[in-house]
Amino acid sequence: MIYKLSRSFGAALKQHGLKRSDVVCVLLPNIPEFPIVTLGAWEANLIASPINPTYKAAEIAKQVNDCKAKIIVTLSQFAPIVREVQKLSSTLKSVIVIGDPVDGCHSFSEMVKVNSQGVEFAKGTQFDTTDELAILPYSSGTTGPPKGVMLTHSNICSNVFQITRPGYVETSFFENGNPQEHFIGILPFFHIYGFTVIMAKTLYQGAFTRTLPKFEPPVFVKALREHKPTCVHLVPPLIAFMANSPEVTKNEFVSINAIMGGAAPIGEALITRLLEKAGKYFFFQEGYGMTESSPVSHILPAYTKNTKIGSTGVVLPGTQCKVVDPSTGEALGVQQRGEICVKGPQVMKGYFNNDKATAETIDSEGWLHTGDIGLFDKDECFWIVDRMKELIKVKGLQVAPSELEDMLRTHPDVADVAVIGIPDERAGELPRAYIVRKNDALSENAVKDFIAEKVSEHKKLAGGVEFLTAIPKAASGKILRRELKALYLSKT
Repeated sequence: MIYKLSRSFGAALKQHGLKRSDVVCVLLPNIPEFPIVTLGAWEANLIASPINPTYKAAEIAKQVNDCKAKIIVTLSQFAPIVREVQKLSSTLKSVIVIGDPVDGCHSFSEMVKVNSQGVEFAKGTQFDTTDELAILPYSSGTTGPPKGVMLTHSNICSNVFQITRPGYVETSFFENGNPQEHFIGILPFFHIYGFTVIMAKTLYQGAFTRTLPKFEPPVFVKALREHKPTCVHLVPPLIAFMANSPEVTKNEFVSINAIMGGAAPIGEALITRLLEKAGKYFFFQEGYGMTESSPVSHILPAYTKNTKIGSTGVVLPGTQCKVVDPSTGEALGVQQRGEICVKGPQVMKGYFNNDKATAETIDSEGWLHTGDIGLFDKDECFWIVDRMKELIKVKGLQVAPSELEDMLRTHPDVADVAVIGIPDERAGELPRAYIVRKNDALSENAVKDFIAEKVSEHKKLAGGVEFLTAIPKAASGKILRRELKALYLSKT
């Protein structure tokens, strides 16, 4: 059914006049139509660029304008915010809505009725799959504002093949008498983890996935009880919820054979607490990667059987990894800490229209510099121990300090500012602002409200605001965020 509907949708997109490599933005929560939209765009040889549906109009418009999208696909209830986006964009020509009809918008339900017979769809033989873009998610990379990550058809397919190799995952293909796997699609499909590891893997392995548009504790618990997942894909805040909520009991773990965690460091203590609560054996599989690697580069293999809790595992088939001294670039040995560098078929083509950022992330030999500090043990299992990059991870979602700092600098009463991430058991991290005031009357609530009007929920200053007489900086002018983090920890 997904195949048929996606081809009809792709045919409708071609009839609409879209040409090869035009960009279609996907502003959707996790719903069954998400893969139909994406695959339909691919059938028409277009590029899909997913957007966080909780974004405000200005945030959406920024991505739409950067990738020069021609069309956006969204829910009918999001039409008012997309109208605002259209006012801010010179490239966005059409809006497709899923749900109730909206004046001036195209109907998705009508588009999937288009007859696709005789339509010439994209074929891998017509282009170089290692060069042709499939998806353009946005990521801050190791630092700075979000950038379009150019992932090719080969990148995505390679990563799906890699993470489903026997011995690397505890999920099976729905064939040869194997029972059908049950997943819960709670991690957002606009995020590359949810896109590849849940949505794409579901289609490839023939799994049955129940999509949840957002995390609501009662709905999530109900899904665990009714859908009886065999494997659950989670991020640290969801793992903490399952470990700590009295609503999640041993009964909810009965069907589960494996839990896969990623998007941010999890920690041995939290994993151990979850295993103890389950009261049964299941495999806890932590993975590692980034949007720029489609996203998985490392995974804890099934044969470790929970003997390496806290490790992000070994490199995937076809992937190379080295740990280097950040100052010299020298490759390091066992148990020596350095920057994780990765090379493989899943590594991005580069950043969209940003050669400078690409050169700063992928070196001349093709190594992707992750900005994470780690080490590997004698069994070649890797461990992430620190982070060079400045990104804040809120519930697995990226927040670039520089983006919030730039916004705060526009406030007339702000002289200087720095933003850091502070630890939070539920969210992983929360953004916290340090501000030098021009006007002593400026309050914490005024600063929070100023940002809240401009950003989506996960970017709000939930970590608080503190006023300083000066922001600590190096001679080069670089903000010394480590000093601010030490200041925060000294007061907690």
